[in-house]
Amino acid sequence: MNTAKTLKSIVNRLLLPILVLAPVISGAQNGQPPVRDNRQVGVIPTGTGAFESTNLISTISTVIRWALGFIGIVIFVIFLLAGFEYATAGGDSAKAQAATSRMINAVIGLIIIFFAFVASNAVLAFVFQA
Repeated sequence: MNTAKTLKSIVNRLLLPILVLAPVISGAQNGQPPVRDNRQVGVIPTGTGAFESTNLISTISTVIRWALGFIGIVIFVIFLLAGFEYATAGGDSAKAQAATSRMINAVIGLIIIFFAFVASNAVLAFVFQA
């Protein structure tokens, strides 16, 4: 008896709403056939926001920018964690000194990443005229 109640509860709460909403979900609410567009098979659509370039230089530039951006985010998180450690040092001068040192190193890392970004853009623009 208990399993029958459980099964009925599952059907009432999950399956019935899905069956009732199936025409709306599938787009069959107006009775018109779906619109077919004139896409060609094997052609990559443009304007989708996906990476559409096949140029090697632009691919290298994109990889460098993503890598430097990711490293910059990691260094910024390290800076935030060091700031939290400094704030929670509780008067312990050794912890405060270590956190201060870590914050200074994080700022130096961010400066290095910034100059690496500028240098990579300059080199790519100068060498490849892009």
